[in-house]
Amino acid sequence: MDTPENYYATLGVSADVDADTLKRAYRQLARRYHPDLAGPGGAVEMKRINRAYDVLSDPEKRRNYDIILGGVLDLRTGGFARPRPQPHTFNPDEDIFFSGLNIFSTKGPFRAGLTIHSTLGVVSSLRAVHTVHGLLIAAGSLDGTGMLWQIVDGSSSTPIAFALDPAFTVESLRELRFSPAGRLVAGWGQLGLHIWDASNGLLLWSYALRQRAVSAPYSIDLTLAVTPDGLRSTRLALPHQADDVRSPRAWGVRASDIVSHTIGNPATQLTDLQLCMEEEIEKRQFWAIRLRALSQNTRHLITLSCANVPHETQQMVVARRWDLPALQQTRTHTKTQPHIATSILLGACADCTPPYALSADAKILAFTVMGNKIRLCDTLLGTYTELASGTMGGSSRLALSPDGQWAAVAREDSEVNEGVVDLWSIASGQVIQKFYHPWQISALHFAERQLIVALTDGSIQIWE
Repeated sequence: MDTPENYYATLGVSADVDADTLKRAYRQLARRYHPDLAGPGGAVEMKRINRAYDVLSDPEKRRNYDIILGGVLDLRTGGFARPRPQPHTFNPDEDIFFSGLNIFSTKGPFRAGLTIHSTLGVVSSLRAVHTVHGLLIAAGSLDGTGMLWQIVDGSSSTPIAFALDPAFTVESLRELRFSPAGRLVAGWGQLGLHIWDASNGLLLWSYALRQRAVSAPYSIDLTLAVTPDGLRSTRLALPHQADDVRSPRAWGVRASDIVSHTIGNPATQLTDLQLCMEEEIEKRQFWAIRLRALSQNTRHLITLSCANVPHETQQMVVARRWDLPALQQTRTHTKTQPHIATSILLGACADCTPPYALSADAKILAFTVMGNKIRLCDTLLGTYTELASGTMGGSSRLALSPDGQWAAVAREDSEVNEGVVDLWSIASGQVIQKFYHPWQISALHFAERQLIVALTDGSIQIWE
């Protein structure tokens, strides 16, 4: 097993250091390496210092770290010592100067806000919505559990827990969605999707996805709604499922079913079917939908597909914006069919990879190209631009602000970029701010003008 990093050595203190000495050592190093004082060159060292202090300054984290390290030898007792809480003497000048150094940023439009310390472990999905009570945040974990926090006046409420139906195979919650007012929250992986009451975490509906041949969590999407009379419903974009159960499952990657479900109806009852067919089902020409994404008003579907197209020797990526009929139209005898509003050829399929992101109005679609750029596709105009993001690995994260003004990019390709989020101005194509965190980034999400960042130690940082 790899030897863990020696956080005591990083801070230049002994293993039996007390809290006050630890804080003084941290502050001396912070004065030397903080980017605001030492310039950008101090950022990497500052992250190491922050990570060490984050663990050693927390009694529980330090206790667990000491156990991993093999225990801390107390020369006075001959046994293993554990961190002892020390009284803290408040010094206004020092505490204001050092507050927020553990998580810090360069100058820009955002500043550090509330930090939430969850017990979820690694957060695999993140969502937030503004309600009449304040900011509501949902986080899902790798073990299929989640938590909800209401943020009011800079403080978080007692978290509300929610979890998968135990009758389903337990899987990670890879995607989360809120209803506009935050009364419902939905989450899913590849095997099933679930909807909970956000006020108490009660599971309201579960739907198995096995027959849908879901290839990845981003190959389905949904929106949630609660009517004034309390009717709770969802609109879903799913891989097409033919009426003939003997039909090839692969047909589902050539078309999308847009369907509805009203909570309280039988769990398998889906209504208001609209079929969005990328290519004629019977044709043998290759076509595979990678991404399905609905606009918040459910009037548009964005698909990103790999396909064989005329005059191209390689399989190409095609982005399409579908205009969907309103639900009232689907319930009449003269149904309006979905139609393709724009179709854009975006390059070789092999060059285009996750992570994916979509603006709330489904106007801007973003994804990785050639492993080192972010391609921003305007699905209304049928054009695209690029950001020179640098190397994007499998653990990279990407988020777009609802107004399409900013892109947040977390790259985990080296220690230099570990825990760093770059804030890009889409209009100028420039990085306008950097956010530094002591742990890797596991999820990103914009809620209006707030950026929510989840770290692999289970904490959630709000930038506002």
